[in-house]
Amino acid sequence: MNNEVMAIFLAGVIACLAMDAWQQILKRMTGIPATNWAMVGRWFVLTLKRGTMYHPTIDNEPSVANELLLGWIVHYFVSMMYAVIYLVLMIDQVIEPTLADGFLFGAVSVVVPWFYFMPCMGKGVMGKLTPNPKKACLISLSSHLVYGTAMGLGFLFAHSI
Repeated sequence: MNNEVMAIFLAGVIACLAMDAWQQILKRMTGIPATNWAMVGRWFVLTLKRGTMYHPTIDNEPSVANELLLGWIVHYFVSMMYAVIYLVLMIDQVIEPTLADGFLFGAVSVVVPWFYFMPCMGKGVMGKLTPNPKKACLISLSSHLVYGTAMGLGFLFAHSI
């Protein structure tokens, strides 16, 4: 059991770091800003305070104490939950800790921001309320492809130690 917990932790952190690095590369190469984790922290606090996950005007809400730190914590916690799902799929022999299966996992995982987080934060399904929905979706897809690939490699690494 301890090995599984360690594998989840390692794979989750490796995948999250890869996604964060990818977003920084995109930012430097294209000027596309990285995810604003403060908004995720604000969303989390408002969800707890108001009892609803839907905050269509979150961009106009006043900032909350420690929202950036909370956003980073939520980001890494969600990554650990993805790692749990990946591990369960490995146990059920649906996927393996490989580059290809990680890539596929990342491709599938993009449904969460497209159909959950974007709508909950007032951006619409697949970012349809953003200035450039295709761009928003492609950025999210590329981040999740990097994330999933790193998740597969993270589990591969975790199982090798």
